Amino acid sequence: MRQITATSQSATILSETAKKRVNAAAIIHGMRTVGVTSAVNRTTVACVFGIAFAIGFAQQQTTTTPQLKPMPQDLAADSYEIYSQLLPGNQVEWSNARRTQWLVEDTTKAAPPDSPCATGGMMNPHKAIQAPQPRQTEFDEVLADFDAHCHDRYPLDAAKLRVELPVRLLDEEARQRYVRGVSGYMPPKNNIMQAPPTPDEFKGAAGMHSFTAVYFNRAHTLAMTEIGMYCGGLCGNWRWVVLERINGQWQILPWVRLVTFS
Repeated sequence: MRQITATSQSATILSETAKKRVNAAAIIHGMRTVGVTSAVNRTTVACVFGIAFAIGFAQQQTTTTPQLKPMPQDLAADSYEIYSQLLPGNQVEWSNARRTQWLVEDTTKAAPPDSPCATGGMMNPHKAIQAPQPRQTEFDEVLADFDAHCHDRYPLDAAKLRVELPVRLLDEEARQRYVRGVSGYMPPKNNIMQAPPTPDEFKGAAGMHSFTAVYFNRAHTLAMTEIGMYCGGLCGNWRWVVLERINGQWQILPWVRLVTFS
């Protein structure tokens, strides 16, 4: 993995090797990390190019899936409020894409049971998020909540997602059908970033979205969750989002350093 520093609001993230077609059996086409400096924060973007599956999606398809459990009542109201804010927001690709429905995985994502909460995974929040020093003690409570519950997986309720468009929750079989429909797409040589067409069964959607559980500090004034969007072998991204409740509203904080793109 190479590191490059760019001074701009956004960075063009294209691997030189990703400009060439490769064998469809390849999982990872190329990888690099780009540091982006802006007026508000410094973000390191981890880019992963895949042909069959994006690495961010593949990481979450494990052979040992945590058992489902009901979402705790003391988490539900704040969690769904945050999900409802982030789903139509601008934290992942295609936020402004034309769509008539949302596709959302029907359960939250969770770390595999054999993955240590504090150290496991490329996008572990202990590495991906850096709180300002004066806020570190407060954020440590959020990380402690993650460490205690990173293996917890909850079913989602579409009726509790307060968004304008209909939400279609996808179970495991539907998710696999969507993946099969988009993962083998090969973009044209002159437009390597062209997204695959949406399969007919899912027309009106733009990507398949996912969330982890939401993790909180003890006062429920600071929270974090990971949002993801998968749309094909070279299409999608996943990132942590940190939010603070200010005057009754959840506001996004610029503390995230690592973002996974495919």
